[in-house]
Amino acid sequence: QTFPALHTRFEDLLFHVEEVGKTACECVRGVFTKRFQYVEESAKRTMGVHKGANGLVKAMLQYGDPNKRLNGFTDRDRWYASKNVRTELMEKYNYVPPPLPS
Repeated sequence: QTFPALHTRFEDLLFHVEEVGKTACECVRGVFTKRFQYVEESAKRTMGVHKGANGLVKAMLQYGDPNKRLNGFTDRDRWYASKNVRTELMEKYNYVPPPLPS
């Protein structure tokens, strides 16, 4: 049995949230309301792995700058990604694989 799935990139939610929200609502036959509002602080900034997470503005500054998008990644993270990330998914979502450490 198959189930419908809706996939969206984090960047699309971050930079085009209203457009993505409207499209997602239409996809599931929902209604996008005028009560939409941005949450500027991290929604889970004090919980577990989310502790210290970025809020809206910090996330936009980090993920909107190609030179900063890998901040926080270690050389080990980049090596792991180079060996384990599925290239067809990277291409499907228009991601460029992280460069290998020198």
